[in-house]
Amino acid sequence: MAAGNQKRFYWLLLLPALLFLGVFLVFPFVLLLILSFRDVDGMMNTLDTYSFSHYIEVFTSGVYLNTIGTTLWTALQTTVLCLVLAYPAAYLLVKAPTRKWRALFYILLVSPLLTSVVIRTFSWIVLLSQNGMVNEALLSMKLIEKPLPLLWNMNAVIIAYVQVMLPFAVLPLAGALSEINPSLKYASMSLGAGRMRTFFCVTLPLTIPGMITGAMIVFSLAAGSYITPLLVGGRMQPLLPLSIYQQVMQVFHLPLAAAMSFTLLAAVCVIITILGLILKRWEARMSG
Repeated sequence: MAAGNQKRFYWLLLLPALLFLGVFLVFPFVLLLILSFRDVDGMMNTLDTYSFSHYIEVFTSGVYLNTIGTTLWTALQTTVLCLVLAYPAAYLLVKAPTRKWRALFYILLVSPLLTSVVIRTFSWIVLLSQNGMVNEALLSMKLIEKPLPLLWNMNAVIIAYVQVMLPFAVLPLAGALSEINPSLKYASMSLGAGRMRTFFCVTLPLTIPGMITGAMIVFSLAAGSYITPLLVGGRMQPLLPLSIYQQVMQVFHLPLAAAMSFTLLAAVCVIITILGLILKRWEARMSG
């Protein structure tokens, strides 16, 4: 009886959060799903009839298929670059000589998250524009004869993405590295393995869960972001979030925008599911 009362108490504690998520997340989600099946007339007015026409348009149009592929490829590039840069940063966080240094490194890592993404993205415009700091520095050093087109392309988008998403890759990796027992490294080296072999045979396998967790977070954020590519890449970049933004704000084709939104959500969910299965299999393999 006491166990039943305790379980009921836990559900009562959880009820406000469930109600909040139900009203402000699940209910709008269902409305958006219904909207994605609504037909429109020639003036983009939503009709009372339903069909799969918007999803058929998304999956049969070469433009939209290219946009979906570019979006996923850009998110994948961002994820790989973030993981490559995050590993040494996470190692430095964990292996800092003192607590003060460790606290300083964590502050430097987390402090960008306290600044708006819009402000951080505008800083890249200052750096990469035709008269920005990068081009001015290259011109002053006589390395180039005219300013380079560093903005309004996909490379600028990926650079800005990496800067924005990097902390989300470092933190899971730092957590995985901090959980490794130092005696494993010493045992490996005492058995004749060098530092490189110890890293690839001991340290790296044990940090794979942190890498996959970071990859999930970074990929999801990069695939769904539209502020960063809009500001540094321009509205003509073939990215699905930008296409959704254009359908809502410029074309006013809300059902098609809803269908594109669910297409993006489904694609990201598939990738995240695959990464989750890889993570489960890896953990099962490491646990024996």
